[in-house]
Amino acid sequence: MNVVIAIDGVLKRPGSDAVIPAGLLLYQGLAETHVVHLVDEPDTFNSSKALAQNWLKRNGFIKHIRVIKPYASDRYGLLGGLQQLRPDLHVDLVVVADPAQASDLLAAGYTTVLFSHPRYSRPQWKPDYRGEPRAWDDLVAEIETQDQHYAQDTRRTAGPL
Repeated sequence: MNVVIAIDGVLKRPGSDAVIPAGLLLYQGLAETHVVHLVDEPDTFNSSKALAQNWLKRNGFIKHIRVIKPYASDRYGLLGGLQQLRPDLHVDLVVVADPAQASDLLAAGYTTVLFSHPRYSRPQWKPDYRGEPRAWDDLVAEIETQDQHYAQDTRRTAGPL
């Protein structure tokens, strides 16, 4: 089985060099019995395939066949990257962290796994994303509002059901 895994958001925390532990486990499990290809967004390692290979090797990602580097970093870049593979190579599974990419891949006929990790996702990948990060004061106010609702919830003090 040929498996394609996105590096950004599945194996590597977006915006840093940190490894995502659950992504590492997923990679190791799939690489044990399948042929793994990795997809690296053009801007993840400053468009350097050597930097990508270095980071992968340093962090124990050594069982894959190749790193695919799409030319575009937009949501359709991965589809272009998959089309760069040999025409006779059937891709059985694609693992991505971006829901928009997952949707595009499904529409294109690829079996897709959406890897969603709340601590390692980009804000724009989350369903409640409003286009900009929330200010700290907004977060504090939201927590206080939720605490008030919780304290006033009559179901908490109504007795046993």
